[in-house]
Amino acid sequence: MSYTHLMRHQNVVDDCQRVSCNRGPGSALSGRCVISRDIVLGCRMEMSDPDMPYMLEPTWSVYLRSQAKDGQDLAPFVRRVSFRMSPKLPLRLHVADAAPFEISEVLGTDFPLEVQVQYMDPRMTATTYVFRPRAVREGHSGMCEEMHDKMIFVNPSPAMRLSLAPAQGPGVGQAAPKALASASPLASATASATSSPDQALKERKGKAVCEEVGDAPHRSEPQLNRDRER
Repeated sequence: MSYTHLMRHQNVVDDCQRVSCNRGPGSALSGRCVISRDIVLGCRMEMSDPDMPYMLEPTWSVYLRSQAKDGQDLAPFVRRVSFRMSPKLPLRLHVADAAPFEISEVLGTDFPLEVQVQYMDPRMTATTYVFRPRAVREGHSGMCEEMHDKMIFVNPSPAMRLSLAPAQGPGVGQAAPKALASASPLASATASATSSPDQALKERKGKAVCEEVGDAPHRSEPQLNRDRER
């Protein structure tokens, strides 16, 4: 994905800052490297306590997770996620310092939420997202809603690039040993099949020599002398 195509996501006027830049010295001298990761911001309605009155406002849980199908987690490169409630309530701030990055007991009046993501590498700038779920804003009866977005990293450090790499499957590193193990019996069988005819021929010759030596009659010296005179 090109840098221009990624920057189109930043140009959307929705109060979001999707691009994280490396503020370290000399980061721009090694060329431009852009990496993006797909994320999901979502909310789901929490089950109400049956002992509480029905007239109370329902609460929501809000989460941030990866959209990758390979199950890659955000924990290797995300250090902290801050959920700031509506500007009408400036003191309402929830922080998730570890995965899963999720908070609970969020009221409908707390939306929209400003979600700020800080990364393991302190040289990378934070990214922010504004979450306005339609189900909460318009009073729909939906139980959950998700918003798909992106994290864009410009010139991340080598350690950050390694943490952003997709996770390998459990069988990636085991293919070569299995192949070698399966090839060993085949090689031994081929070697035995190649050497077995020669070995059998040698065994037959040796057996024939033994039979000739063993079948020769035992003659005494007088008998040998009479045979020579004849």
